[in-house]
Amino acid sequence: MQLSINRELLLKAINLIAKAADKRHNMVVLGNIKLEVTEQLLILTASDLEVELSAEVKLGNGATGVIGATTLPAYKLHEICKLLPKDTMINLTAEANERCIITSGKSRFVLGTLPASEFPVLGNPANITPLTLSRAVLMDLMAKTQFAMAIQDVRYYLTGMLFEVAQRQLTTVATDGHRLALARSVIDVADDFTMQAILPRKAVVELERLGNELGKLVGDNDGNLTLVFGREFLQVTLPFGNVDSTGEIDDSIKVTFTARLIDGKFPDYRRVMPNNTDKIALVNKEQMTEVLRRVSILSNEKSRGVIFKFSQDGNVEVRANNAEQDEAVEALQVKYQGEPIELSFNAAYLQDVLDVLAGEVQLNMSQANSSVLVNQLNDTQHQYVIMPMRI
Repeated sequence: MQLSINRELLLKAINLIAKAADKRHNMVVLGNIKLEVTEQLLILTASDLEVELSAEVKLGNGATGVIGATTLPAYKLHEICKLLPKDTMINLTAEANERCIITSGKSRFVLGTLPASEFPVLGNPANITPLTLSRAVLMDLMAKTQFAMAIQDVRYYLTGMLFEVAQRQLTTVATDGHRLALARSVIDVADDFTMQAILPRKAVVELERLGNELGKLVGDNDGNLTLVFGREFLQVTLPFGNVDSTGEIDDSIKVTFTARLIDGKFPDYRRVMPNNTDKIALVNKEQMTEVLRRVSILSNEKSRGVIFKFSQDGNVEVRANNAEQDEAVEALQVKYQGEPIELSFNAAYLQDVLDVLAGEVQLNMSQANSSVLVNQLNDTQHQYVIMPMRI
């Protein structure tokens, strides 16, 4: 395999896919990027067998190649390309002795390779269900819910995000058992169409990253993306070519995102949505954030518990203490209706919700030991549930 390509073009493609490479090296070859040169394309692929990212780069405009394939260490290849001078040509020649020679100007590097035939591929979705929606809507659904995914849990399905379609709405849900985040949007599907799929944490992070990178390219000229759900996989193709004066993107670079879905049943989130809440507080997000950050300084380091005492006159006492007998107390004025109530939250959980909201925030409560529904005023498309703590 031989390749001669502009440094910026190669680096752009590597930047888009390199994060999918397996840093833990469960299989040594997955620490590499696969490079395949065809008559018209350079195809770069990185994978950890959970997420696979593949970039197709059209050859031309000075880029040339000799058909062949190899794999190179992802980190080393990325660092070499990143640190070479701008607007130079990079030449790669893969030799039969499991070595690849990389030259650019006066620089020369020799990297060890592994056979491309050893690089596993995830494959394509079967029995597909395509969903088309705007990139901006997809980014909103993911950004407003992904913080609530569990990091590690024996209930492995909680370490991902639920994508559910019902009643012509796409709903994303994430929960770690202590808090739940939900976002929904109307999409163009048949009235009776339903589906569920759970996307793993890393896949959520990578798809969100790619969507945001695409947003930087298109700006206000936002387009649609098609999510292709299969029985085992989700696949999305995103354009990253050149943008013309009308905002259209050509197909000089395309990235295909493929992720293995979590095989499990997500809990029925509707059962934990609070109802019959007879105590409602309206609070300014910025004021509550400032008070919460100050008071939580003296909260217990492990539980991070902060106590809220709501009075009928709208005065809220916010306090925290710890094992060293430190204590912080601050008053917050809110609009409140209902009987007095005192309950405590994990400060970090409440702050995570406040970070994705703006303006007036509504807390819907019933009892001190019952979950609390939080949402932005007059916004039922984004809803958050936080379980209270016992301090």
